[in-house]
Amino acid sequence: MKKELKDWFVPWLSTAREYNVGILDKAWANPDHGRLMLNENPMPPSDKVIEAVVETMKNGNRYPDSYKRLRTKIGEMYDLGPDNVALCNGSSDTIDAMMRVFLQPGDEFILSTPTFELFPPRAELCNAKVIQIPVRKDDLQYDVDAMLNAITDRTKLILIINPNNPTGVFIDDADLKRFCDTGIPICVDEAYRDYNPDVPTSAPLIHKYPQVFLSVTFSKAHGFAGIRFGFVLGTEEMIKAFNTMFLPWNVSLMSAAAAEAIIDNPEEITAKVEHNNRWMKIFEDELTKLGLKPYTAHGNYMLVDATMSGKTTAEILEAALDMEKVYLKKIGEIHGKTGFFRVTPGLDEENERFLKFIRAYFA
Repeated sequence: MKKELKDWFVPWLSTAREYNVGILDKAWANPDHGRLMLNENPMPPSDKVIEAVVETMKNGNRYPDSYKRLRTKIGEMYDLGPDNVALCNGSSDTIDAMMRVFLQPGDEFILSTPTFELFPPRAELCNAKVIQIPVRKDDLQYDVDAMLNAITDRTKLILIINPNNPTGVFIDDADLKRFCDTGIPICVDEAYRDYNPDVPTSAPLIHKYPQVFLSVTFSKAHGFAGIRFGFVLGTEEMIKAFNTMFLPWNVSLMSAAAAEAIIDNPEEITAKVEHNNRWMKIFEDELTKLGLKPYTAHGNYMLVDATMSGKTTAEILEAALDMEKVYLKKIGEIHGKTGFFRVTPGLDEENERFLKFIRAYFA
């Protein structure tokens, strides 16, 4: 009997959630609109990064090696060796691989809600069960007790984004260690830690807890969202597992050259972080003056509670586009309330348009 094409697909393909990037098609088609919606870094790569990529392209006909020199430089940043580092095509590569490393059909993956929306669908594409625990109502901090109480014998993976996305909240060190003490594999996602140079990395945890691994991306403070580069930190056994799951040559010569160039020129990262953090403070002050509730930003994004205005999230996003041609990030209901949105600093001119919008719309 002849089957329909869809009948050949694994059954959980049709039920997994989709990570929708359609907003990018709109943003690229409207270059005059402010791109304040996807945690991009508005500052382009420096000439040093571009020159390194161009030079490397001369060898673009050759397969890469294992990038030991680059892995060594990254390892030294965390007091680790090159074999504690697995390179990847941005943290999305890590998100996909970690699910396939740890989850079998029917296994459970615990994380908070709201969260970065790519994690649930990648787990569901392994036919795993996603257990999402709402953040606390008062401060949007991880509800640690509820997450720990949700652990069962089918729990095979736990996620802690630190600081969390989209709430921007850091987890307390003591609470993070409570998760580590469970012995269950833990992904600590440090995508935004570079915006907080005074906050130490959680990398030392891997010495005591071999089931802990870190996910790091250069898409944020480094400005490599389109270049695609990231890495995993873990024990040698953990890194071997990830390297087995990653596709060979998942990191191009060009993205590796860009990564090494920016590591060798940390002042570029510093300038990008200072631009972001300066505008985050301005946003927080202005939003507070208008009676809204911005959550203190620890990344390149700020969650804003505008529920007290009586406006829905959809209304706010539509008004920002209509009034100032600014894209903002849609945030779903939190504890049953709508009116939340997220904003990422752009270029100075884009940020001024955002300020003009909120002053007019929420006044």
